[in-house]
Amino acid sequence: MKSKKEDSGVLKNIALMFPGQGSQYTGMGSEFLGTGYNCRRYFDISSEIAGKDLLKIIQGRDEDNSLDDTRFSQISIYSLSCALNDYILNNLSIKREYIHTVLGHSLGEYSALYSSGAYDFKQGAALVGYRGMIMSEANRDEKGMMAAVLGSEPNVIKDVLKNFAGRVFIANYNDCSQIVISGYEGSVKKAMEELKSRGAKKIIPLKVGIASHSPLMKRVSDELGRYIEQNIDFIDMKFPFFSTTEITYRTRDDIGRTLTGQLVGPIRWIDSIEYLLENGTDIFIEVGPGSVLSGLVGRIAKRNGRTVTILKTDRMEDIENLKIVLEKDGIINEA
Repeated sequence: MKSKKEDSGVLKNIALMFPGQGSQYTGMGSEFLGTGYNCRRYFDISSEIAGKDLLKIIQGRDEDNSLDDTRFSQISIYSLSCALNDYILNNLSIKREYIHTVLGHSLGEYSALYSSGAYDFKQGAALVGYRGMIMSEANRDEKGMMAAVLGSEPNVIKDVLKNFAGRVFIANYNDCSQIVISGYEGSVKKAMEELKSRGAKKIIPLKVGIASHSPLMKRVSDELGRYIEQNIDFIDMKFPFFSTTEITYRTRDDIGRTLTGQLVGPIRWIDSIEYLLENGTDIFIEVGPGSVLSGLVGRIAKRNGRTVTILKTDRMEDIENLKIVLEKDGIINEA
C-alpha cells in the first residue's frame, strides 16, 4: 500500500536543524515566550541548573548582561530551541513520518539530540550546562577566539594558516564564502590581518570567547567525555540524527564520541547539507533563534542547483508562515 507521502506525488523529507552558540540575541524568542504555550517550564528547569534566571538574561534584564557568557548563552539557546521544537511538533502536529533528519551546528547538536529523543530535556540541559561551564573555565585559562572569514577561498585560508600552525585552525566550513577560524586570541587576530591582506572581503569576530572546534579543546573534550560516561544514558532515537562533524548518521552508541569529537574537530556544514540534498531532503526548518542556518542552506542549495523550502521559527510570523506552508503540503495533521 502506498504511503500518504507517495500518494501526494511529491516526496517531502524534512530536516530539523538547530543553531549553535552565536545565534543568541537580546530578546530572542520574546514573542513566542509571550504566547499561552507553557514554555516557561523549560526555563524553570534550565535556570535552576545554570544558577541564574535565564529569562531575565535573554530579556536583557540581567544586571551582568550575561547573554554572551558561554555558561548562560549555551543553555539559553538550548532551552529556547527545545521549547520551539516541542511547539512545532506537538502544537502544530507535524506528521512525524516526514521528518527525515535532525542535525545541529555545534551546540545545536544537543538540541537536535533532544528532538531525536536521545535524552529528556532535563538531562540535556544538565549536559549543556556542564559543557558551558567547562568551556568557560578553559577560556579563563587560555584566552581563545573565533572569527568568520567572508569572501575568501578555503585554499587561501589554509595557506595563510600554515604560518600559524598549532595556534589557529579552521573550525567551521559553513559555506564556500564563509569559513570560521579558531585558536589563541592573539594569533587569531594576527591571522585576521593577514587574511585581510590576502583579499578576504570581511572578517567578523564571533560572540564566543573560546577556541572551539580545534585541538586546543582537547582537555575540555576529555572532561565532557567523563561527564557523559558517568551521567548520561542515551536511548534509541525516534528521528535519525546526523553528525555535522562526521557527515553520517549516528546511533545511541555513537553519540558520546560524536559530542566529544566535535569540540576538537571542524563543523563540516557544507558537506552535511550537500549530503542531505543528494539524499532527497527538500524542506529545512531552522528551530531556534536567528536565521543563520537558513541563509547558509539557501546559498549551498543554490550553488548545487537545488530548489528547497527553508522555514524558520525565530519570530511568531515565521512560525505562522511555517504552519501555512506545511498545511498546504499536507504535512500537518488536521485538527
